[in-house]
Amino acid sequence: MTLGHELIKEKIVLEQKIGRNTTQVLLEGDIIVPDVKPDMSVILQSDAKVGIDRFEVSSDRVSFMGRMEISILYLGRGSAKPVHSMSMVTQIDDFINIDGVTRDMWVEVAAELTNIDYKMLNDRKISYRAVVDVSVSCERTEEHDIVVNIGDIPANQLLKTSLAINRRVENRTDRINVSDSLAIPVGKPNIGVLLQTSVTLGRQDVRVGSGKVTVNGELVVTNLYSEQNEGRLIEIVENEVPFSGVIEIEAAREDMIADVTLAVQHVSAQIAPDNDGEDRIIDIEATLGVVAKVHSVENLEVLEDAYCINKELEISKTAIKYPKLICRNKNQCPFKEIVQLPQEAPPMLSILRVSGKPILDECKVMEDKVVVEGIIMADILYVAENDDVPLFSHKTILPFRQLIDTKGSSPGMNIVMDLSNDHVGFNMLSTTEVELRFLLSFGIQVVDERQCNMITDIAFHDIEPAKLGSMASMVLYVVQKGDTLWNIAKKYNTSIDSLLHLNELDAPPKALEQGQKLLLLR
Repeated sequence: MTLGHELIKEKIVLEQKIGRNTTQVLLEGDIIVPDVKPDMSVILQSDAKVGIDRFEVSSDRVSFMGRMEISILYLGRGSAKPVHSMSMVTQIDDFINIDGVTRDMWVEVAAELTNIDYKMLNDRKISYRAVVDVSVSCERTEEHDIVVNIGDIPANQLLKTSLAINRRVENRTDRINVSDSLAIPVGKPNIGVLLQTSVTLGRQDVRVGSGKVTVNGELVVTNLYSEQNEGRLIEIVENEVPFSGVIEIEAAREDMIADVTLAVQHVSAQIAPDNDGEDRIIDIEATLGVVAKVHSVENLEVLEDAYCINKELEISKTAIKYPKLICRNKNQCPFKEIVQLPQEAPPMLSILRVSGKPILDECKVMEDKVVVEGIIMADILYVAENDDVPLFSHKTILPFRQLIDTKGSSPGMNIVMDLSNDHVGFNMLSTTEVELRFLLSFGIQVVDERQCNMITDIAFHDIEPAKLGSMASMVLYVVQKGDTLWNIAKKYNTSIDSLLHLNELDAPPKALEQGQKLLLLR
């Protein structure tokens, strides 16, 4: 082996998916009416939310801890104030096995409430049974030193290729705390009892800067309360609360891409007096969990092959998997449906609130498009034309199917989907019919997992004199299908410049034709 040839290498860091697994967690128990609350007559509305607070990674296992929050609106029996609320929190504590996961990997844990059933056992107790899907995915980073050039070999003896790589820069988890004091609008009564506070994510804007990712947006805060006097009048107030947060990511640059996932983790709301001492202020505090992933799309020029005249090259290659970003876009698609109340539901007098949670069922990658199918879990809370049941909640499931253009996609590619509901609207058509409108937002990334044999090392050896002497000094070569000047020059231990000169070819040369004859001198 001879020395002196300078190998120029570049370190690339790629993420490799280790595994993904999903488990179902069964939660069941009882909700007891607090002693200070009246007996239940009818359950008016029930709502449940799940979240993961923290997780711990050990060898081949991820343990997770979280909670399920349940809120109930009910009609009180024999109470002057007919509508009451209660809530409870039950803990989630379980684990999931994933082969190969270790503490130094990037791990994400997400929970989704797939089903919950309630049964009123008596006027003081409700039983519940919930099924929660918990999914865990993990990735590890792999570093590779790749040969990108050889300093002392002519450039036309090096065959290079360009790879478009979606490279992870840094992942980070953080929190954004949001607080505001919300005033009851003029014309609405003072607050008697705050029955329910709902916080959902609205508009979001993500920007990558030098060393940071900035997240701006709005929270949609909905407060349901009963009036201060007799408490029979139910009011609803909706506010948009702005928020802003900065996630410090040292390696971030303006030309990079950030994928940010936000989740409402904790909410608290308290009644407070205004300047006149009247209960017309609601102090709201919310904590948003943030997962920020910064990555860059880079064109990496690597060495695919090389030769050196009168040398034998011992080339070491490693098969490396890398992700290539094919398409990244965000689409907003309106969805409209007319909902008819069932016969057993009381007629509507007015609608207080409509919510809609989109759930993804299937996402299929096709040629230049993606087909998305899912459902919207819609909930209509309304004032009923019934003095005995002043409020009522009607839940319904609305299926949707959307075709989204994704240029360059094809079956077999991977897709990352961020699905959200950015707006809710409604129009009461009659006492039993309502038109619901949703604006679904689809954040899509199509990624192709590719594999390439990259050069990691090259050893140079002198060609044995006997072998060198056995090579013909002159060859008349007939071009075969697929031949290039480069692979012909490599095969016959000559230079491209010599081929061009001897055969009076233009530089740069035109494509070779099958059957064309070339003179080669060693």
